[in-house]
Amino acid sequence: MTAISSNSTRCANIVNANEIDTDLASEGLPQFSYYVPNLKNDGHDTSLDFAMSWFQPWFEERLKNPNFSNGTLFLVTFDEDETLFSNHIFTSLLGTPFTSGAHEDTTSYTHLSILKTLKDNWNLNDLGRGDDKETAFTQFLQHS
Repeated sequence: MTAISSNSTRCANIVNANEIDTDLASEGLPQFSYYVPNLKNDGHDTSLDFAMSWFQPWFEERLKNPNFSNGTLFLVTFDEDETLFSNHIFTSLLGTPFTSGAHEDTTSYTHLSILKTLKDNWNLNDLGRGDDKETAFTQFLQHS
């Protein structure tokens, strides 16, 4: 998207993943953060179990820090499953905006549901990519 890649001010907001710890040591995370693990740990060419063996200790350590967890909604998702046919992916929501308790949601979501959730949160316009027709991840949020 050239609206970002050709704008030096916007590009300055795209930082190395290690900056998350710098943010946590100071005032906390920005209002929106999108974190992607490196290619070794993202589970793309391995499995959910492999990715979770990296993610769980990394995530649990940061959850101890109130600058990370207070008022934050975490949406953890993987972009594909281990089969080529059904492609049911793991997605989990947790954090203080999420209603307490475990919930199982059988609603069908897509990657565009993440975009729809962000758009709804900040009252952003439709991108014209079908995202306006998707279901947002708001069913169990306290402030949807």
